[in-house]
Amino acid sequence: MEARAKELYEKVITMDLGGRTGSYYDENVKATISYVEAAEFALAQTATFSRKPDPAPLQAFIKKYPSSKFIKDAYSYLSYYYRQMAPKEDAVKFFEEYTAKFPEDKNAVRAYIQRIIKDKDPLDKGIALAEKLREDLSGYPLNPSDRQDLAELYALKDDPAKVEETYGKDFLDGYLSNAYYAVIGYANFWVDREKNLESAEAAADLALKLQPDDWFSYAQVANIYTKVDKTDKALAIFGPEFVKKFANDQSALSNYATFWGNASMNLESALDAAKRSVALASDYYNNFVLAQVLFKMKTYPEALKAAEKAVELLKPIAAKNPNYPTQRFDDLVKQIKEAMAKGPGAEIKK
Repeated sequence: MEARAKELYEKVITMDLGGRTGSYYDENVKATISYVEAAEFALAQTATFSRKPDPAPLQAFIKKYPSSKFIKDAYSYLSYYYRQMAPKEDAVKFFEEYTAKFPEDKNAVRAYIQRIIKDKDPLDKGIALAEKLREDLSGYPLNPSDRQDLAELYALKDDPAKVEETYGKDFLDGYLSNAYYAVIGYANFWVDREKNLESAEAAADLALKLQPDDWFSYAQVANIYTKVDKTDKALAIFGPEFVKKFANDQSALSNYATFWGNASMNLESALDAAKRSVALASDYYNNFVLAQVLFKMKTYPEALKAAEKAVELLKPIAAKNPNYPTQRFDDLVKQIKEAMAKGPGAEIKK
């Protein structure tokens, strides 16, 4: 679909040279945009987030359309590349430009800080930015007292719609979501450092209570418990009962099977989840996960069958996307065949 979208965007540009004959109203930027400009922006964005990221198209877009309503988004998308992959000197130049052009954009400042942390330099600059950000965003996100005061004002104006918009369910959901990421981040931070473990585990428990219907939160918390060798606690929340709870969610089941397959534990339950996931959606990835679990269990004939099916299902996708990473799928088939050739009891290559 990505390749098809690229083809269609390029067709828009060909059909409407210079953007002279067509435009539309973009609700996101609240402005009328030419189809050509929108197509060029979409193609540039795709290039930046491709498997071989290329920032040049977005840079060219910024130069060609300096007054575009997409300019801020263009810088935002580029910030991912410069934060993660660009050479240090290029990143510094970009973020100085980005933060100067949008001095009130807190996300620009955050991205710059993250790049400084990655480089471990210049630390004084990073500290100054972080301190200023903290001052500007006291109480962020969504300071509840500020929101409550605003809701009270709308209530006094007899505007129940605004009261709900300001301090209703969406506010609570957003606040709980932010709280979840805060406590799970805290737990991972200290577990990785093997300190404050009691507090980290308490944070992990709280995270699950904040997101009890999100299967990914179970996986995150289980991962924390396995890091501190508390497999029993991991299984209590991310074991067979989890499979029952999310029996109709193939993403949850395949993630569960992958998790325990990688850990080489709880394999019978992982196998049940993998089989159920394939039954729900027999795609290349779910068959690959099933093959991995069967391989770990040394059930080689069945593992090979699932692995070869995954490779076969992947072929039409890889044909449309030559850069699609297929090596690990082929490697699994090879490893299974090598194990079968060695006979029973052969060590599994991790």
